[in-house]
Amino acid sequence: MRIRINHTISILFTLMLVAGVLSSATAQSSDYEIQQDFRAEYEELVSWVDNAVSSSDLNEISDRIDGFEEVYTEHASLINSAIFPDTFGARMSDLRSRYTAAVQNIETIEQLNERVEELAGEVEQQRARLDELNAQADQLLADIQQSEANEERLSVLVAQYRQNIEAKDEFVSGVLQQLLQRYQSLDSSVMAELSEASEQLDDNPLDIIRTILAEYINQTDQVSGLEAPDYLRMKTQHNYFRDIWDRIGENVSQVFASDRSVQAEQEVTDLLNQWDSSIDNKLWSALTTAFNQNEITLNEFNSSTTFYNSLEAYVGEATAVSREVNSEEDFENFRNFSGYWNGIVKSQWGEYLTKGEVLTFDQISSIDRQLEEWNQAASPTSNLMLILFLVSIAVIIGLVVMLVSKK
Repeated sequence: MRIRINHTISILFTLMLVAGVLSSATAQSSDYEIQQDFRAEYEELVSWVDNAVSSSDLNEISDRIDGFEEVYTEHASLINSAIFPDTFGARMSDLRSRYTAAVQNIETIEQLNERVEELAGEVEQQRARLDELNAQADQLLADIQQSEANEERLSVLVAQYRQNIEAKDEFVSGVLQQLLQRYQSLDSSVMAELSEASEQLDDNPLDIIRTILAEYINQTDQVSGLEAPDYLRMKTQHNYFRDIWDRIGENVSQVFASDRSVQAEQEVTDLLNQWDSSIDNKLWSALTTAFNQNEITLNEFNSSTTFYNSLEAYVGEATAVSREVNSEEDFENFRNFSGYWNGIVKSQWGEYLTKGEVLTFDQISSIDRQLEEWNQAASPTSNLMLILFLVSIAVIIGLVVMLVSKK
């Protein structure tokens, strides 16, 4: 009996020992699995974060990171022992830092893509409107050339062409103002992003600028029938264009022609100079004709400086003649020039003259002052005082004679 009890106890002890060993092995196996699972899931999350390509991807990953941290926080000590000297907290901090950086990068990319789409849409609209205006101008030019024998028809077509020029100027001014607001002040990082974005564009603002200038030059060279105020308006538009380009040219060239920015900027500057020369070739002749048609013959001029010198010389010489002669004809010459100067040149052309830098405000004021001197010199001298003086003398003589006769 005793032998059987001892045998039973021995069996039970053996079973308990085996159970303990199995339990310890199972626990060790479970801890190892937790550590391995942590490593695998962590690496997988890192890969997902680094390879995310959209905000929606990151939103999904954010939820996975939160769940991952919640599952393994209770095993932090076990994980720390497996990844020493690293820690569970450090790994989570690194994962969230990666996530934050990925969010910022994707936001930048998405904003850049939006900017590319917006810019492409704007350029497409600008190109379409420019092509429309150019097509209208080409048709009007063809009609003008075919209608030169019909003065009435020609006058109507030239008026329509002027409207086309004004519409184009308005459109171009809007484009330039938009470019000024967008590209005048850019830091290097934004310029780099825009430059990268511009590589995706088939057409860009720099291309539009070159096209506009080429069309302006062609328009100025080819059209006939325009007059002095038309060319003064062109001069004003040219100066506005040059002012904007001086302010944004470097940035626009670096963004849309980064590999040859200096050359691209100079190309636009050369086009502006060519346009200015084309305007000058027509402007000075048109101004001469305008003054001649109003019986005002100025000395020859071919620049803003010589134009002012001619005006000053005309008024100065006429004033000198009026001081010597003081004839009715001189006064009529004054009235003719003064009327044309004040009624046409200043009132109708004044804004174009100053904004186009043909005359300055000081120069206009100087001519005004000289006109006052001419007015005083040309005004006919009044005979009323002489007549009154003679009448007074006659009356005095008469009184004297009467007094002598009475005596």
